[in-house]
Amino acid sequence: MTGRRHRYNAWVHSKYGEIVRTAPNQLSFINDQAWRDIFTQRHGTQQLQKTMSARKINGAYSIINAPDDIHARQRKMLSHAFSERALREQEPVIKTYVDLLVSNMREDAAAQRPVDIVRYFNFLTFDLIGDLAFASPFEALRDRREHPWMKNFFRNVKIGTVVQQLLAIPGFKLLLVLFAGPLVRMQMAQFRYTQEKVTERLEQGSDRPDFIGAVLRNNEKAEKGEKISREEIDATFDILMIGGSETTATLLSGCMFLLQKNPAVQEKLKEEVRGAFKNEDEITVAKVKTHLYAMSSGITHSPKVNQLPYLLAVLEESLRYYPPIPIALGRRIPPEGAPICGHWVPGGIAVGIPQFAANHSPLNFADPDKFLPERFLPDRDPLFEKDRRAVLQPFSTGPRNCLGRK
Repeated sequence: MTGRRHRYNAWVHSKYGEIVRTAPNQLSFINDQAWRDIFTQRHGTQQLQKTMSARKINGAYSIINAPDDIHARQRKMLSHAFSERALREQEPVIKTYVDLLVSNMREDAAAQRPVDIVRYFNFLTFDLIGDLAFASPFEALRDRREHPWMKNFFRNVKIGTVVQQLLAIPGFKLLLVLFAGPLVRMQMAQFRYTQEKVTERLEQGSDRPDFIGAVLRNNEKAEKGEKISREEIDATFDILMIGGSETTATLLSGCMFLLQKNPAVQEKLKEEVRGAFKNEDEITVAKVKTHLYAMSSGITHSPKVNQLPYLLAVLEESLRYYPPIPIALGRRIPPEGAPICGHWVPGGIAVGIPQFAANHSPLNFADPDKFLPERFLPDRDPLFEKDRRAVLQPFSTGPRNCLGRK
């Protein structure tokens, strides 16, 4: 309830090892094999189901809580909005908000005003996703203040997290019914805003190169049983607003903090980026993607590859050190039981991988509490050769991994 679960998970794993029973019906794992056993679909078996209840706010499933068959259909329709082609088409929108962020920061620098970078990154990502999802930004960067929807969202996150922990305590569920009204009203206000924005965006048609435009274009081509309904769009786009904004802002904030605390890393990164591009106009999705994706794919023969290896390493190390989702994404073992990391786990047990604990364990990484991007360079020091880099899965893995990874 105090927001320190990630620290607690790290402590219990440091004391008891790779597999820890953290509650009577809950097991926590921090090795890379667990990602495959828990999140990928094994031959002849179903995926492990999520531990969270599938609450339908408007009678429809969203992509995050849908059963496997509905999730697969929704994901197929939404994947077009996150394709390589879509990313290129969305670049002018992305550039607009990045330019506005940089402009605001330059004004602050000229006036010698202190900058709250966490607020600025949230303004950036919420405006960007608002535009890509609804063609309606929150104008947070322009006005330099939180939109009421954003304030409501952050309040919901804090209250909802506390409530979720209380529900795990026997007897509290009945007590919480008395206080559920205000929380439900906040959630419904947030959802009604999404519905209104979806309605406004649908009236504009399918020509705009954004998320709903891609969904509409592919809905028109899809067979009847493959289409995504209006109710599913409302439920899912409410989730996309959150998944595409706060998580990215959190990672960028952590990255910026770590760079400030490690000036040698910051200087090396500045030198690389400013050496690769003569001016800001050269920094495009295509050019950056060429450098970063080639590196992450292990392609080393391209002359352009070596221009930005340190940027990719800094991003990887930031995701390791400061994962936006630091606790476990829970899954439930089916009634018949299942093998996880070589152990037979009985049915009904919740299993998961707390990312902060896994990423900060000396079992997985050398000097885990130091910010060392060098561990992700192709020509890394032998000190890092035994790092279990496969345990780093900030976007999750398997059929339900993050659509927005690109």
